Amino acid sequence: MITTAVAKQRALEQLAGFPAEIADGYIAFVEEVDHSRLRHVVLGVLQFHLAKPPAQPLVNLPGSTRLVEDLGCDSLTMVDTLFLAESLFDIRLADDELARVTTLDDLVEHFRQHIMGAQQSSP
Repeated sequence: MITTAVAKQRALEQLAGFPAEIADGYIAFVEEVDHSRLRHVVLGVLQFHLAKPPAQPLVNLPGSTRLVEDLGCDSLTMVDTLFLAESLFDIRLADDELARVTTLDDLVEHFRQHIMGAQQSSP
C-alpha cells in the first residue's frame, strides 16, 4: 500500500508539469482510495501524453470514447501512460494487456483491477 508521504513525493517528482488537479487527485486517491478520483488521474495522465488533446477534458467524454479511433492514441502514448501509471500505483502491466484496452472506460477499469489486486495482495 502506498502511503500519503510516498504519494506526495511521487506526485512532486513524476507529475511535475501536469495540471495540479492531476497530482491532487492522485494524492487524494491514495489517501481515500476513492475510485472516482482514479478516473480523473488515469484520464489526466493519458490526456497529458496525447499528441493532440481533445477540445474538452477526457473526463468529460463518454467512457465509450475509443482510444485509437476517436483520440488518436498511438503506441508511444499508451506506453508513456502505462509506465507512469505503473510507477505511481506500484503495479506491473504487461504490454500485450493494453492491446485489449480500446475505450476510456476499458483503460480506467484495467488500472482499477490491477490496483485493487495489488492492494489485496499487500500485507
